[in-house]
Amino acid sequence: MARQKTECNIEGDLRVKEILAERGILMKDFADSIGITRETLTRALKGNPQFSTLKAIADGLGVPIPELFKAHSHIQDTRSEDIHGCIYISGEAHLIKSKQDIENLLANL
Repeated sequence: MARQKTECNIEGDLRVKEILAERGILMKDFADSIGITRETLTRALKGNPQFSTLKAIADGLGVPIPELFKAHSHIQDTRSEDIHGCIYISGEAHLIKSKQDIENLLANL
């Protein structure tokens, strides 16, 4: 099965700056605390960060990865099993909107 190429940009969806501001933490200090430069953190927040970067940010803030993202009003049902995201494999973006999308992606790896 051919993989569908999907562009996925999460700029504006991340709450990292908001969380840091709420906690009174400067971006440079936070970046240092998770072992990256402020420039790397800024690029990650403006683009499409790798999962490992999102995990490092979430771990550094002590929150699960989904809490890094803003809630979207267009998502009608806000149950915890709702899924909305993007997974990159070998530089190729895969838009994920359901558990079935994840299962299909895993089946094709």
